[in-house]
Amino acid sequence: MRLQVAGINDVLARAPADLPSWLSPSESERLAELHVEPRRRQYLAGHWLARAVLAAHSGGAPTDWLLQQRRSLPPAVIDHEATLLLSLSHSGDWVAAAVADQAIGIDLEQRRPRAALHRFEPLLLAAGETEGVLDTDTLLQRWVAKEAWIKRDHGSALPERLAAVAMQPAIGADADVHLLTTAAFHLGIATTAAPWTLELPLAVYASERWQVQDLDRA
Repeated sequence: MRLQVAGINDVLARAPADLPSWLSPSESERLAELHVEPRRRQYLAGHWLARAVLAAHSGGAPTDWLLQQRRSLPPAVIDHEATLLLSLSHSGDWVAAAVADQAIGIDLEQRRPRAALHRFEPLLLAAGETEGVLDTDTLLQRWVAKEAWIKRDHGSALPERLAAVAMQPAIGADADVHLLTTAAFHLGIATTAAPWTLELPLAVYASERWQVQDLDRA
């Protein structure tokens, strides 16, 4: 598994300015549907970073890799759909892309005040925790961890899905989700692929490992 996080401006500065030269037809169609400039920039940065990660992981140049846009799913790697799987995430000024040979889900969330998260607190608590104890940044960590797990299976973070993902701290080497924290963002990673290569722009100063019981599969 290879994963890279970068600033959106930094990624776009490295991407070719001539969009048709590297976007696939399906990606160009999707880009044309995006009319808000920040959303267009997020899309372009994510899809260029995915190509850069693919090139670093499997060789070639970023422009050698072709992606197929899919509705409500991460892009597929054309001619490698069964062997190279992608996950993308963006938040604020940051974008993340990961590639693995097994199912993978990542979630990136910029750290900022999110008072609305307290409405979801009962859905985000770990086993044994009670309401009213965790601050919003910790609740955001829990959101990121659950979202990464849900995205691994291409699901959506609907309330009933969040409630079905029960977490507890991992003991020993067994972990379903890894949560990394920097000064700017939280990053959740859910995959069994190994080994890992991480390229992060900021130092990780805290990490957590979680085991998941998926009640939808019990």
